[in-house]
Amino acid sequence: MRQVDANTVAALTGSRSGDSLTVWAWYGGRLANPDPLPISSARFGWDATRQIQTLSLSVDDKDGELAPWLLEDTLGVGGARLQVIYNVGGAGSINMGWYRVTTSKPVESWIAYTISEAGTVTPDTPVAPDTRLAHVSGGAEVQVDAEDLGTVIAKAQFPAPESPVGVSPTIVGEITRIIGDICPVVTTADVVDASVNSTLVYQGDRLNAVQDLCKRINCDYRFNGAGQFEVYPLTPQTPVATLKGGAEGLLVRVDREQKYDSLFNEFYAEGQLQTTDSKGSSTQVPIRGYAAITAGPLRVNGPHGRYPKFYSSTMLTTQAECDAYAKTMRDTQLAGLTTDLVVTCLPLPYVQQGDWVTVYNALVGGRVIAVIGRVKTMSLGFSSGAPEKMVLTVECSYSDVQAAFSGASNLSLAGPVVQSGVVRRNPLMPGLFLSPGPFLQPEY
Repeated sequence: MRQVDANTVAALTGSRSGDSLTVWAWYGGRLANPDPLPISSARFGWDATRQIQTLSLSVDDKDGELAPWLLEDTLGVGGARLQVIYNVGGAGSINMGWYRVTTSKPVESWIAYTISEAGTVTPDTPVAPDTRLAHVSGGAEVQVDAEDLGTVIAKAQFPAPESPVGVSPTIVGEITRIIGDICPVVTTADVVDASVNSTLVYQGDRLNAVQDLCKRINCDYRFNGAGQFEVYPLTPQTPVATLKGGAEGLLVRVDREQKYDSLFNEFYAEGQLQTTDSKGSSTQVPIRGYAAITAGPLRVNGPHGRYPKFYSSTMLTTQAECDAYAKTMRDTQLAGLTTDLVVTCLPLPYVQQGDWVTVYNALVGGRVIAVIGRVKTMSLGFSSGAPEKMVLTVECSYSDVQAAFSGASNLSLAGPVVQSGVVRRNPLMPGLFLSPGPFLQPEY
């Protein structure tokens, strides 16, 4: 989560007005414009499944001085960076982050005047003698697209293959070495560093290499408000916000949907077994491991039907390896099942993708459940100088949602029961959205 003080958090959960954005333009480490940019509209987009996050701005350039011509202009694409700050009405400010300008498109207007100027003659024009045309800017609207600093890392590809450096290189140490000259690297609590094999080879896309290193310690990355590359764990964390309705709540609505795709319940792992006959001749014999989901709504012989997933690798060379990998596929599928809640709420600019939040959900019959999930996507817009509602996709563990349904009671929004752990079947399960997590791809 972005840095925020307690007073500002309290203001975000109360009645307020006057929220605004302050956007400073920088070039080469210096302010490119003495005043903040005049922003008429803005839209942020964050997605934990995407490597680079985006920002779109409309700059109301009344004097026409910000419309870029040169790459090094204030809003040019030759290195201009935007420092974005969210100001909370009646409280403090939250640094949203730093963005690199990637597209700049001005739409200009001009006003022509005929003015007196003695001795001026313009042949072959309708302009009368002793007058001339003067063009005055009527202002411009500059559409700016920007991306977080991940785009700078991605563009800085490795010029040649390289490997970890040092006697005992670590994951975080290598991330810092690879991108330290582009942006600072920090880690959040509960990130556990680990050693990295010196035979690893980086080549091509620098950002892909960094993301791979993060995954090796069960982490992901994002940029914090200070423009630092922040490594954070994917394990469950303490919720940073509670989204609920009511007179003093932030929640506006919660939606969900169901999808049939990728709800596999049979898993085949295929490999090659090398055998040698009495004459010393070797042959490759196909082998296959199998595992299935045999209980619950996805059971292989239930109403869901059969939905197989196949995996094949020459690295699977024994029956035991095939069996183990098929079971790993099945267990990863079950562990990765989620309920994705699409939450519309009042702006919470300190929340980031990857944060954990608690979402209150009203049910038919006056019941309420509260589930904890990880923020997968977020969007936030500004128009006419005021913020719009925020939309988040919150990914919740399916087993936690099942348990919460089982423990739900006729409670007010002030006091639902949050449950997790024991999973029991519930007739309301068909009303949930299922999304499979990524399959585990172990290294051999």
